[in-house]
Amino acid sequence: MGLYKGRAMSFLLAAVLAGGTVVACDDDESEQEEEEAVAEETDEEQADGDEAEFDKESLPFYATGPVAKVDGEELGEDSFNEMVYERTQQLPGQLPPQMVDMFKNQTINFVIDKHLVDSVLDEEDIDVTDEEIDEAFEEFKARFGGAEALSQQLAQMGVTEEEVRENMHQDVQLEKYLSERYDLEVEESEIEELFEMRGEQLGSQDEVHARHILIEVGQDADDDAVESARARAQEIYEEADGGADFEDLAREHSEGPTAERGGDLGFFPQHQMVPEFSEVAFSMQAGEISEPVRSQFGYHVIQVVDTREGEEADYDSVRDDLELQLRHQKRQEVFQEFLEHLKEDVEIERLEDNIEVTVDMSDGGPQGMPQMPHGGGQGAQPQQQPQQRPQQPEGGELELDSPQLELKLDE
Repeated sequence: MGLYKGRAMSFLLAAVLAGGTVVACDDDESEQEEEEAVAEETDEEQADGDEAEFDKESLPFYATGPVAKVDGEELGEDSFNEMVYERTQQLPGQLPPQMVDMFKNQTINFVIDKHLVDSVLDEEDIDVTDEEIDEAFEEFKARFGGAEALSQQLAQMGVTEEEVRENMHQDVQLEKYLSERYDLEVEESEIEELFEMRGEQLGSQDEVHARHILIEVGQDADDDAVESARARAQEIYEEADGGADFEDLAREHSEGPTAERGGDLGFFPQHQMVPEFSEVAFSMQAGEISEPVRSQFGYHVIQVVDTREGEEADYDSVRDDLELQLRHQKRQEVFQEFLEHLKEDVEIERLEDNIEVTVDMSDGGPQGMPQMPHGGGQGAQPQQQPQQRPQQPEGGELELDSPQLELKLDE
């Protein structure tokens, strides 16, 4: 096993760094403040002969010498190249040439900031107990969306919960160090204020459980093709309305991706489907079957299986989650202040001339780039409809610097 699973950057450090400028994988979302874990072996481990199992020239850029000096101490190319590898292997696709400079500058910043924090914590030699590790792990699990979501993500990456816990030692050290010097407490009034601001968003929405049969026809299809598709959908509707088993009809006739499971779409809120589909589905009662509905994807015959009403958020049920969000935000703010203070007392020199870019910067798109290895995630696939939107982590779209995309641990 290579460096990756190398020692993860501190959870708290990574969380703050991720709160700065990021390269988004999808649409930018200002509320997304997820953590980024970026790996780096210590100089001592490198001196023992460990070598990263990757070709540095396959990276979009790589260092040929020190990338920075902090008070005259060189931050070597190995750490930088390993960090570039760690970050690029988690990309869902190729890094566009126009993002290379931003990505490169981020990585230099990560190397510098991690060096500064490591230096402080090494000097302090802060004790950490098993109970404190347990508490940190429970919070980490909660930010991932619970035990099941975390377990699935770790399984994809081939790491265990025990390895996660081992990497939280520095997180707890840093939290203890900061708590002695800054106010990290969250007041009840702050939680109540956030609930007042976001209460409507926190409640559950009305949802429908539906099945559908899709007869595909494009928006630009000629009249004969449209009429043929409509007639087929009408025949299927009449069979279903006459008592034929809807799931069997879907398996036999549907041209959508849900055909194999009888057209089942599960429960969904209204905004998750294309408007033409949702408008009809949310006007129906359980057990009803619709006549053919036209969308940009073709004609749908819809069967509503069940409905459930949304509920307003209860303060007690969401209080702990809001507190967790505020604690994370306060940590970010405090840690950024801490980093700025560290940088006031040191001389930092960036050595960007020691970085070679392998990407053809004259190319305005991702073609012609070296292929980025994927970290288990797949790029976006063409959606077939009704347009069911992919699940996103709470707070917005997945970004490059989110824990779902970047978390590596020790061997």
